[in-house]
Amino acid sequence: MTPADATPTPAQLRLVVRLNRGINLLAGRGDLITTVRWKPEPDDPPAWFTPATGEVTLNGPVALDGAKPSEINPLTPEGRLRHPVIIGLLCHEAGHAAHTQWDSHFGDGIDVIPTRAAVLLEEIRIEHRQLRRRPGDRLYLRAASRRVILPGADAPSAAATRWRAGQAALLTSGRVDAGVLTTGEVRKVAAVCRTTLGRKDFDRLRRVWRKALTVPDGDVDGLMKLATRWADIIGVEDPADAPAPPCGHGVLPDSTEEPTASDQESGRDEQDAASTPDADEDTGADELEKALAEAFQGAMVLVAASGEQEAAAELGHDEDSVPDDGERRRAQDAAEQEAAETEAERVFHGNRRSGASDPRGELRPPTAIERELARRTGKALRRAKFRERGKIVVDSAVPPGRLRGREAMLGAAQRSMGTPITAKPFRRVIRKDTPEPPLTVGIAVDISGSMDWATEMLASLAWIVAHAAAEVDGMTATVAFGERVTAITAPGVPPAAVQEFDAPDGYHEFVPAMRALDGALQLTAGQGARLVFVVSDGHYGPAIERQAAEVVERFARHGVHVVWLDLASEHDTTIVPPGAIPIRVADIGEIPHQVEDVLVRALRVA
Repeated sequence: MTPADATPTPAQLRLVVRLNRGINLLAGRGDLITTVRWKPEPDDPPAWFTPATGEVTLNGPVALDGAKPSEINPLTPEGRLRHPVIIGLLCHEAGHAAHTQWDSHFGDGIDVIPTRAAVLLEEIRIEHRQLRRRPGDRLYLRAASRRVILPGADAPSAAATRWRAGQAALLTSGRVDAGVLTTGEVRKVAAVCRTTLGRKDFDRLRRVWRKALTVPDGDVDGLMKLATRWADIIGVEDPADAPAPPCGHGVLPDSTEEPTASDQESGRDEQDAASTPDADEDTGADELEKALAEAFQGAMVLVAASGEQEAAAELGHDEDSVPDDGERRRAQDAAEQEAAETEAERVFHGNRRSGASDPRGELRPPTAIERELARRTGKALRRAKFRERGKIVVDSAVPPGRLRGREAMLGAAQRSMGTPITAKPFRRVIRKDTPEPPLTVGIAVDISGSMDWATEMLASLAWIVAHAAAEVDGMTATVAFGERVTAITAPGVPPAAVQEFDAPDGYHEFVPAMRALDGALQLTAGQGARLVFVVSDGHYGPAIERQAAEVVERFARHGVHVVWLDLASEHDTTIVPPGAIPIRVADIGEIPHQVEDVLVRALRVA
């Protein structure tokens, strides 16, 4: 504790004892200690870990989040759910305590900027590792996201803005890959980061941080190589343009702390001298800095609110602030439908983003085999749509209808006895046609790099299914998803030619692709038989695999069948989310036979 904290209250002392036990529980260790700065310095971060001493330090006012020390108990499930922010800070520092295995000489003899980049990369690496050990900590990490700091340089410059954009991308999109956040929550800040860094450099940085997630504990050399690559991509040379991250408060050695005031002043003088002729560049940097700060803060507030709401929902005691399951589900469905319509508008009617690659290759006429397969698949759809005429049996006291002797005798007896007549001696069968259910089919094609070998089959499958659905007056739309979602065919317009694909991408925008189809075709809000064909190997990474499972579950809940076409070779595996209907496609000629049973089941229940 600091000298100003020399006389803590009994409640504060009890909380520190509980925090000491809690941090060791979260980190899987028994030698950690926790201290709380009840009166912190102005520049103290929310929390930090010092590997050399095994000490976790909390910024008291920030960690308590308005609660009293006597109210917080991190040792019980209810206590953790009641105060998720302080638990989230503990979970993050526990991740450091369990997985940051750096000795006291870390950073010695290494340039300042790569060292700071290594500390940044370690932030998402340890959260990823923590969630692999303790998946339930995700809720708390999300709740504490509002406390994540994005520091800026003292003097805005193009280099400083690039460093800040790289850090923002790492702490948002990087935490998506680590399994903490979701793509939708960071979409706006990711767009600003792409604009600031350029799409090419943003993608290069993403490859670096994804590689960092796989670095084993204690492999400092491996992490430093990635950090050096990170710094080279950003292109920062002056340490004044790359401020030390708050998370390095207890990690970075004195040699890599902030430059002195004279150094900073000198750097600013040189920077001012260099930038005097280009005042417009400073104005542009200021605007980007403002947009970046607003987008980052907005994303963190959104995530924190979601985490706190999830904690309150699990606690289940505050009925006024936590809606019941039905209300929550309806609110979620309404929000999801709005997001789907927005994504559909962007994908099918919006302007193409500058700098984005187009996965669409050449157009070619369909082959005779493809036409025959589309016709046969259309027949399978037609057989599935056919419904027998329904019949209703109606009993009546008067004609028309077939006379039933027993009922006629019962009626005569009731009349002779003067009792109420209940007999209905005439029976007839009324037959009526059952309307065929409308058919709506969405097609989502994976054009990430792992599907490069299957691009020819992807193109054929998309054309065959779209034309088969059109033959029975079904509504279809097709999208390709990789690093972005591309409209291939608009709703209700079957493709005249076969669209060939390129598959160079390194990411999977699966959720936006499903939202675009949902919004364009009204899948979850519609009626009749609704299906989505997904052509993908399902190799998305933990975060997106979890999101894919949630999307498939929501579609199934609304009566939408997700059919997963498995194109994998004998030596590969396809990951199919729970709830999806897998169909193995070893030969494209097997499609009509393989999908008919699935289509019959889907259409019969419509």
